[in-house]
Amino acid sequence: MTLYGLIDAGATYANHVSTPTGHGSLFRYADGVAQGSRWGIRGTEDLGSGLKAIFDLENGFSSADGTLGQGGALFGRQAWIGLDKSGTGSLTLGRQYSFSRDYVHNYAMGHETPDGNYAYHINDLDQPTSSRINNSIKFSSAELRGPDVRCALWILESSRRVCRVKVHDNHTGFVEDL
Repeated sequence: MTLYGLIDAGATYANHVSTPTGHGSLFRYADGVAQGSRWGIRGTEDLGSGLKAIFDLENGFSSADGTLGQGGALFGRQAWIGLDKSGTGSLTLGRQYSFSRDYVHNYAMGHETPDGNYAYHINDLDQPTSSRINNSIKFSSAELRGPDVRCALWILESSRRVCRVKVHDNHTGFVEDL
């Protein structure tokens, strides 16, 4: 089991800001400048024969006042459990990142993009609302000397279901929707 976290804070300065006395400058504390502050617990448990139980619980919070992020959910960034089989892949269930975030994240400097979620094509079928999807079931195959296969089922609160299958070649970066 691993306890992890990140606090991202900084200072913001802006000039030519409207103030009650006219125009001036503003200097203030800034929370989540490059990434959202977070802490989490992730772990694996070997079940034998190459099978592992896996999980990740990740909380988002404001470093300014400690309030919860993601609408006040305790583990609003990620909360999923699953199984991982060596040579086969992993099956995970819960609130987790979409495939678009999985792909873009790995190729961005510092694992974040300057565009944030805008680079992840929010509101397509892969991401109905954001880069984190509630009530999702996600399968990612192991790399089998070439493309890997990923399939996800987003079970949305509105009873609408979206299923997306992607084939991803880890060598060329090519992604094809099936």
